[in-house]
Amino acid sequence: MKIFPVYYFPPVSWFAAAVNGGQILLEQHEYYRKQHCFNRTNILTPNGVLKLSIPIRKSPEYTPLYHRTISYDWTWRKIHWRSLISAYRSSPYFEYYEDRLAPFFTRQTESLMKLNLDLLTVVRDALKVDLEWTLSDGYHDRAHYTEDFRNGFDAKLQTTPSWFRPAPYPQVFGTKFVPDLSILDLLFNCGPESVRILRDSIVEPSLEQ
Repeated sequence: MKIFPVYYFPPVSWFAAAVNGGQILLEQHEYYRKQHCFNRTNILTPNGVLKLSIPIRKSPEYTPLYHRTISYDWTWRKIHWRSLISAYRSSPYFEYYEDRLAPFFTRQTESLMKLNLDLLTVVRDALKVDLEWTLSDGYHDRAHYTEDFRNGFDAKLQTTPSWFRPAPYPQVFGTKFVPDLSILDLLFNCGPESVRILRDSIVEPSLEQ
């Protein structure tokens, strides 16, 4: 079984690895780590790449992801939604998916894990891929799985996985293609063509060292 981290609007590479998975595991027992995509995603704006981040309430350092909660001390939902509108309103498919996503930026969800799972479901359904998942029953080392993608999308290192060769697609801003942004960038720009681009971006769907 393949296992994946549970991210906030994961990067394109996450879905490229998962799209042919059939059924995968999602890791809910790993520790939350700063500078990873558990609570952040990257979009493309007229001024370049913008990092959107969800504020997390303070917890002990080794708190599992499923116990992490979201802070609403500032209006991050409004900022994220306005940023998405500004970045993608003129993209070909933003209006097609807008109504599916907008409610998540007005409701208050306490659990980071629940929010991410709900958003993964919305994106999966929008992509129309045959992808099912179950949640991990505990934390196991990588030998327990056929493929371990939990450290495969490291935003802190700002690298892309070796098996991922991003197929270029039209983007709203800039003259140079920016790879491996949030899956929303691909979805808003390419709509039903997104799955083909995901599959064209895989070289070796494995994270073996």
